Amino acid sequence: MGYKIAEEALKRKHKVILISGPVNIRPPKADKLIFIQTADGLLKALKKEIKSADCLIMCAAVSDFKVKNISAKKIKRKGRIKLKLIPNKDILKELVRYKRHKLFIGFNLETSNLVRNAKLKLRAKKLDMIVANRLTKYHNPFGNNKLDVDIIDKNPRVTKIRQKDKAFIAHVLLDKIEELWYEIKKQGSFGAYNAPIRRIV
Repeated sequence: MGYKIAEEALKRKHKVILISGPVNIRPPKADKLIFIQTADGLLKALKKEIKSADCLIMCAAVSDFKVKNISAKKIKRKGRIKLKLIPNKDILKELVRYKRHKLFIGFNLETSNLVRNAKLKLRAKKLDMIVANRLTKYHNPFGNNKLDVDIIDKNPRVTKIRQKDKAFIAHVLLDKIEELWYEIKKQGSFGAYNAPIRRIV
């Protein structure tokens, strides 16, 4: 999904900083491409790059937990082992201090109460927009499957997209982001109302 959003943003002549975890697909030719391995690596890269960005789009499925101690050697099979998990840092919470005059777009994945939980996350994370994905036995948002998503902005307006591919969703999402950007700027919240989005992370 992140790659499709980056491709769509590049088509629209936005400058794109793409921060990517390990994948088996070719990345688009972003203005800057950063590869990371861990949630901590993602946070470190974002703290550096967000300062010069106008819009943050967080569609990575970051785990809520990580292993406390990582072994440098192979762990041999010798009966049961216990892994101690600790929480990963809340990346959006860590970045909220950089939010001034920027749009923050989030994604969420739910197995129930999709729109309700998405609206709660929208407010809790101080997001401007959220893309809500449903995960069920019959609907898997990973891979090349067609998706059902609800795009919710902070007004809150809901745009329902049903059985569309990720390229289509990226197109609609960028339309919504650009509309919201100019809407907020016209209100005087972000300075000059006709200044475009320059850089997306």
